Amino acid sequence: MGEASDLIDRNIAELLVKRGFDTLSDTQEKAIPPISAGNHTLCIAPTGTGKTESAMLPVFSSLLHTGGGGFKAIYITPLRSLNRDILFRLEWWCSELGLTVGVRHGDTSTSERTKQSKKPPDLLITTPETLQALFMGKNLREHLKNVRYVIIDEIHELAGNKRGAQLSVALERLIPYAGNFQRIGLSATVGNPGDVASFLTGNRPCEIVNIPAAPSLSIDVRYAGGSFTSQSKAVEKAIEREDSTLVFVNTRVTAEALGHELFGRGDVDVHHGSLSREVRIEAEDRFKEGKLKALICTSSMELGLDIGHISHVIQFGSPREISRLLQRVGRAGHRLDTMSYGTILATGFDDLLESGVIATRALQNECEDLLLSRNASDVLANQIAAIAVEYGEISVLRLKEIITGSACFQDAGGLIERVILQMAEHRLIWPEGGMVARTGRCRKYLYQNLSMIHDEKKVKVYDIVSRRIVGTLDESFVVSFIYTGAVFITKGQLWQVIVLEDGMIKVEPAHKLKGELPSWEGEQIPVPYGIARETGRLRRTRNFSDYLSDGASISFAESFMDGMDHAGSPVPSDNLIVLEHFDEGVVMNVCGGHKANEALGRAVSVLLSARSGSSVGIEVDAYRVTFRLPKEITATAVMEALKNLEPAHIQGILSLSLKRSSLFKWKLVQIAKKFGAIDADADYEKISIHRLMDLFDKTVISDEAFRELFSLKMDVEKAAEIARRVQSGETGVTIAPISAIGSEGITSSRDLIPPPSTDHAVISTIKKRIENDSILLFCMNCRKWKSKTVVGRVPDDIVCPLCGARLIAALKPYEDDQIAIAKKKNKSKEERAVEIKMIRNANIVLSSGKTAVTALAARGVGPDTASGIIATMAKGDDFYREILKAERNYIRTHRFW
Repeated sequence: MGEASDLIDRNIAELLVKRGFDTLSDTQEKAIPPISAGNHTLCIAPTGTGKTESAMLPVFSSLLHTGGGGFKAIYITPLRSLNRDILFRLEWWCSELGLTVGVRHGDTSTSERTKQSKKPPDLLITTPETLQALFMGKNLREHLKNVRYVIIDEIHELAGNKRGAQLSVALERLIPYAGNFQRIGLSATVGNPGDVASFLTGNRPCEIVNIPAAPSLSIDVRYAGGSFTSQSKAVEKAIEREDSTLVFVNTRVTAEALGHELFGRGDVDVHHGSLSREVRIEAEDRFKEGKLKALICTSSMELGLDIGHISHVIQFGSPREISRLLQRVGRAGHRLDTMSYGTILATGFDDLLESGVIATRALQNECEDLLLSRNASDVLANQIAAIAVEYGEISVLRLKEIITGSACFQDAGGLIERVILQMAEHRLIWPEGGMVARTGRCRKYLYQNLSMIHDEKKVKVYDIVSRRIVGTLDESFVVSFIYTGAVFITKGQLWQVIVLEDGMIKVEPAHKLKGELPSWEGEQIPVPYGIARETGRLRRTRNFSDYLSDGASISFAESFMDGMDHAGSPVPSDNLIVLEHFDEGVVMNVCGGHKANEALGRAVSVLLSARSGSSVGIEVDAYRVTFRLPKEITATAVMEALKNLEPAHIQGILSLSLKRSSLFKWKLVQIAKKFGAIDADADYEKISIHRLMDLFDKTVISDEAFRELFSLKMDVEKAAEIARRVQSGETGVTIAPISAIGSEGITSSRDLIPPPSTDHAVISTIKKRIENDSILLFCMNCRKWKSKTVVGRVPDDIVCPLCGARLIAALKPYEDDQIAIAKKKNKSKEERAVEIKMIRNANIVLSSGKTAVTALAARGVGPDTASGIIATMAKGDDFYREILKAERNYIRTHRFW
């Protein structure tokens, strides 16, 4: 053991040996001294280097000698799943040391909450949102008075968003109870540790322990082929080489598609946020037990969940960001003093070059800056309401002192005044005489808004062919894009909307139609401006061997560029924008990254639309903006719009155009809900968007909607830099026909697996589904025999085993009550009509056998419709097409019957 072990209690040092630690890690050696000295500390280190113990060993040492009741240390994680994992790890230490530990989050039982209220544990593991709730109860507030430590795990996951901004104020609210408690932050690699430290401490002195990740990383970049089949085979080969592999993908669509390709192996499973908690835990446990050789996952596995030893990490497609690559590859090894081995399997030319740039920067220990969420007015509204509930009444001056102690709101004094006035309009607080008092509505508002995560309903998508729920869509996507006849993509397939009813979207597979990508799975991980620029420079210099070591991958890149040369196509780069024309519009090739291209593309589209009087559609990725244009708008017009775009005017142009967009309207509703201006559970269908826009125009609510869109979705500053470079001539602009690079914006999305929903696949699905549908067979002759089976098991020749008759009705399971009617001797007029329909049903089966049973098993198909299907004389696949047509018609029309 090193010097750090001398700073912790002897009992803990002995337990380290019992736990199997012969030495402390470099991270622990460097982090334990400042934490033991009582300094606020930010520890930045790779995954698996013992960050949790770095914080908790000195904390435990202190707690052994800390008397009194109440919570003594609070350990905050961004996810409930991490709560469970941390509890498992720290329970052992606490039980050995005679300390108590508990978990509290949204799923904690009432009995456990009551127990904690009466006898709080020494160490409480919780989430940022549940910390907010601790301030609301009188007994719980008393238990906060003995807090000596607050540890924030995975702090990089919080510092850049509104959850983090809310947490930063909560830490300031804790001071009046606990005094100057010690703050400890645990983080993955970030480019600006100083800003993250200020987020943790509110600009109080903070010691930063920064352990570089690069020395313990080995990253290989390889081209995996141009088809999904070849790519999945490359993944499988890489899995075979190791005993345990995490395969990271960027979207849930890709996770499911890749999982489908490899599922037959039996030792591969999928893990992502749309799966239930139980399913995720089962996959984690199976991986940990060695029953799985690989786990295909999204960002759900980036954080430090303990799932056992990981030999190797595969990144399928570019990781898009250096920080993401470091976090993911860092999962490999996950033991002290081991190398982390990772492989990026690139899926195309852009992907390969971008991956090479990111891997090179990662190995040079570079990382993106993390931008704090500053002056978010809806967070202010939330925390002003929380403080009002906590104190009942408080002076505005004291309110400002508490809030501006946070680095996220240190200069928000004037904004606080505006937010207070806005909240008073909605009767959340009463400001009077320099004081702010809560209202009766305030507590209810707070209970509905403990979290700054926008509450968004999930709308189920129901496939009428397979008769199952195939996924969910965010309510915002439904509001903006879904209507009868609309086509969209989910689960890697195209779907066409039949009808919206019963709170769900009923769909059927679509063919050869363009579709929107649902927002929950189409949220692109944005490629930063700097990465896109360097990738553009690599296109220009072609020094591929400086970024790639695999010979086959270098050859692919060189042959791709040779193909561009052979076609006479100019290569878009960091200093050349190429406008390529095609049948439906123009691809503007610009290496600006997602956010800059989003801002630049939207601004140019506004100018084009204003000049032509026609609407202009845009699609954006990190290297191109695709404009869908009317015939009269040419590439020359796009060039003029780009060259005449004043850098200083971009934000103004975007602000005006955004007001008319569905994106802004929906963001306005979200912010208004967080302000209490709209009830949290209000149904969007009953909200007048136009009225809201008039009501909130030029208020802090609309200002916040703009602030969030400009900070999260667009980079106006970098877009302006591109426009400035165009005007100065540093970046050239030329026009050319569509090329291999430009066509990427038309024909593919790097994260979208080509949908396999051919006509044959649809027919196969409906055939399989009907064969497995339950059916009731009932003899209309003796009226005694009844049999429940599935359609696939029904014989071609259907005979009653009791009386030998062939007059057999085929009923759906929910029509079982009709059998009781058929057996009755004295029937009413309505019951006689039911009997006649059953006889009609049996006659169809008598004449057409199993074909009739198959038709009658379909949804909404009765005797008349079944007769119509059979009368078409359709055979094979055509027969099932007729069934699908009948089901579709039923779905569309039955609500009018």
